Amino acid sequence: MSDEKKPTPPSSGGGSTAPSNPVQPCPKCNCCVTSAVIENVIFVGSAGMTSPNTGRKFYNGHIFDFHIKMTFTGGSPTVDCSMEWWEKVNIPAIAGHKPNVWTDMYAFYSQSPTLAPWTKRTNPCPSGGSTTVVIRDPPSLGNAPGRTLTRTLEFKLVAKSGSGCPCAITSATATAKQVLVMVNGVLDTKASSFTIGASSKTP
Repeated sequence: MSDEKKPTPPSSGGGSTAPSNPVQPCPKCNCCVTSAVIENVIFVGSAGMTSPNTGRKFYNGHIFDFHIKMTFTGGSPTVDCSMEWWEKVNIPAIAGHKPNVWTDMYAFYSQSPTLAPWTKRTNPCPSGGSTTVVIRDPPSLGNAPGRTLTRTLEFKLVAKSGSGCPCAITSATATAKQVLVMVNGVLDTKASSFTIGASSKTP
C-alpha cells in the first residue's frame, strides 16, 4: 500500500465533488478500420479484360473489389492497420500454395501486384484523417485447348485495426466463393459463379 496522502473528503456543507477527468485524445496516430467489403463483381468471359494490376489481358473468370475504409487519429508514432488475404482453392496457381488449405496470401505472396494498393498505400499521419484502399482482384483460368476442370476458390479477407488506442471495430471480415467450370478449353458460363458471402465486424 502506498504512503500517498488520501484525498480530503468533501465537507458536510454540501459542496460538490471534483469533476471527472476529461477524455484525453489518443497520443498516437492509430488506425481504426471502419468497414471492409467485397463488391463490384464483374464477369469476364472469352472476350477477356485488361488486368488493372499488370496491364495484361486475362480471360475466363471474374474481377472484384475489396474496399477497406480506415480512420486515423492525430499523433505520433503510427500504429497501423493490418490485412489478411485468406484463400482456399482446390487447384492452386502459385508454386508452394497447398490445395484445399486456408492460406494467408498476403503473408505467402505479399509482392503480388494485386496487393500493391495495400503495400504501397500512404497513411494520413501524423495529422490524422481517413483513407480508403481498393484492392482489385481478377481470379481467372487460362483457356488451354482441351482443358477440362472445375476450380473452387474461397476468400476470407480481413482488415484489422491498430492496437495503439481503442477502436469501435477491432476487425472486419468479408467472404466470397468463386466456381469456374471449364470443358475442353471453354468456360461453362452457366455452371460458373462468383458469390459474395457473409461479412462481419468484431467490436
